[in-house]
Amino acid sequence: MKPILALSCIALLSPALAPAAATTVNFPGIFNSSGPGAMTVFGGMTTSFNTVSGFGLAAMAGGDPQVLSFSGIATANGSGLQFTHATPSPNTTGYTVLMDLYYTAIPNYVSLLQLDNTNDGDLFGRSSGASGINSDYGGTTFTAGAWHRFAATVDNSLTTDFLKIYVDGTLINSVDAYNAARFDISDPSFLVFADEDGETADGYISQFHFSDRVYSDAEIGAFGGANAAAIPEPSGLLLSAGAALGLLTRRRRA
Repeated sequence: MKPILALSCIALLSPALAPAAATTVNFPGIFNSSGPGAMTVFGGMTTSFNTVSGFGLAAMAGGDPQVLSFSGIATANGSGLQFTHATPSPNTTGYTVLMDLYYTAIPNYVSLLQLDNTNDGDLFGRSSGASGINSDYGGTTFTAGAWHRFAATVDNSLTTDFLKIYVDGTLINSVDAYNAARFDISDPSFLVFADEDGETADGYISQFHFSDRVYSDAEIGAFGGANAAAIPEPSGLLLSAGAALGLLTRRRRA
């Protein structure tokens, strides 16, 4: 194949390779956002900043960053971290959420996302190390006493594996689209760590990342576990296309 033909093939793929609107929030004594989105404290949640070692937590790979502590609230409706995603059509494109999290203890249920800002949480961890929603829980690795990179993708084009949940780069659960409206984020913001009846817990977050693109298993696997380094926007498809073009060019010259 000639390089110009390869370029034409990549051009045909350009909609899939278009950059996503991604935001990463970290916590160096402030809510620091890179990207179009922003995060603030909403309601009665108590927060504070310190380093991992300053809080007396287990060490994190890659350094000793400042992190945010957040309180669990017995009646948590309307309290949490509010994230405004500032993306035009995440329900059309699907989306990805990643968080570097630490819990000293995890109750039977702990809400991680409350997407409609008022009702029951929409994604939970459990004391067993599982994560999911409704009666569909899986995995054993979302455990207390350690840093974890928790990730979830929502793909609105699917009915099977509509929701995928990962811990430290490994897929632990896939949920079918039994209630896709529950994961609608047409509202410009949603709450993190909130629940309408207090299924919450004290915890710590080092980074929060949102993209209006569904990251692949390989992309999330490449992120690995929690790390002090900033979470980048992956460019897996684009890199693969570029590598393919390079290979074709080298073959032509051989």
